[in-house]
Amino acid sequence: MTTTTTTPTTSVIKLTKNPVLAGDVFYGNIELTIKDKSHNVIVSNHMKEDKKYEFRLATKCQAGFISISDYTDTPKGVITSWKKGALVNIQVKNEYGTWSNVYTVKTGKWHSIDKSFLDVLTVGDMRQSFPDMCDDNLWKKLGAKTWADKAFVQN
Repeated sequence: MTTTTTTPTTSVIKLTKNPVLAGDVFYGNIELTIKDKSHNVIVSNHMKEDKKYEFRLATKCQAGFISISDYTDTPKGVITSWKKGALVNIQVKNEYGTWSNVYTVKTGKWHSIDKSFLDVLTVGDMRQSFPDMCDDNLWKKLGAKTWADKAFVQN
């Protein structure tokens, strides 16, 4: 059984209207303008609450090697405070014991991200960890004025 929570990110996310594709995997998408180009990011909705989950992270170390590690943490604890380009992929273990992608990168930019990460990311997190994904116009619309303001939630 899936439960749906209503949070302020819904205004930024274009929800999937197709009943066959709609759900937790293809929840919606966001359009970001990065360096004057439109960029579409797929949004999933696997994590419903701010609780601890089992995560599997693929990260790139300074030498360029991929390292895989397992974490138990909240979505906020996992997505924040990374160096630029370090995160490659994040998976979460669901209640059935299978792993689902909740963060993927393609050509150095987000390909998909989970809604729970968008709920907790601040402008400061974006500037530090994901500077290639910063959209100042979106932040102006959301009322973000400082680095402590939320990047994808109405402030």
